[in-house]
Amino acid sequence: MMNQKDPQSTQPQATCPMAAARAATAAHPAASPRLMRVSEVDREYPGGTPLAQVMDWVRAFLARPHPELGRKGAVCPFVPVSLLQDSIWLAEITDRDLSLDKISAIISQYRDLFLATEPTRGPDAINKAFMVVFPNLGTEGAAVVDEVQYRLKRDFVDMGLMLGEFHSTNESEGLRNPEFRPLRSPIPMLAIRHMVDSDLPFLLRAGYPASVRAAFLRSYLYRMAGTLPSTKLEQALDGVIEAEVEQRIDIRLALLPAVAAVDGAAVAGAGPTAVTADAAGTLLGGRQ
Repeated sequence: MMNQKDPQSTQPQATCPMAAARAATAAHPAASPRLMRVSEVDREYPGGTPLAQVMDWVRAFLARPHPELGRKGAVCPFVPVSLLQDSIWLAEITDRDLSLDKISAIISQYRDLFLATEPTRGPDAINKAFMVVFPNLGTEGAAVVDEVQYRLKRDFVDMGLMLGEFHSTNESEGLRNPEFRPLRSPIPMLAIRHMVDSDLPFLLRAGYPASVRAAFLRSYLYRMAGTLPSTKLEQALDGVIEAEVEQRIDIRLALLPAVAAVDGAAVAGAGPTAVTADAAGTLLGGRQ
């Protein structure tokens, strides 16, 4: 889930994580439940409660190898270290009346808190993660979680972060095995962590529009270029070029009906329109 050597933060750094959490709660009391480390969840939440179920899943699934994963090691290779360092933080949102906008605002708040929570840089920062759990989303929970992730991902990537969507029906495929579903969890949640170099395949996926994909890759290169191996650097650069070319093709295709209409009017003898047609041809890079 997480491999950047020195993630940077542009947010003010909190002297301690709970101080930042208390400050956020004071500013937004209705939307800022307590943030807890794994060790606190283990002490205070009995088995069967939502946060205890999440931690059972983290330990039994994310932190362990899986026969369908397609590679050796844990499903998320950073989770075992994160558990040892007690650097996973959880928050349980118990509200039942949660709209798309409300959840987006909550996650944006936790994004800012994540950036302010130590460690904000250095090798240990890659093992820090926030898991914001929504046990009461109901039957529409999966769709809402997916939509929030799609809506906010660009802002997260711009800040050097990743936002992961987890729920019981997630259809996202594993990188090495398309039959594997690594983002399925017992309770809907969104997870925040620092971007790492191995996130490149998630930013290259064709499901995103070319303009969004290009923006993702520019942010990735800006944040990671100094630490990337040559293969990933070339992949990212190629991805930007391909996305830019795709955007130009999309623009040309979108303009073709308008240009055809203008050309038809010009053939009919409309002088001023003919000038417009010439201009449209220039915009498209010249007529062939």
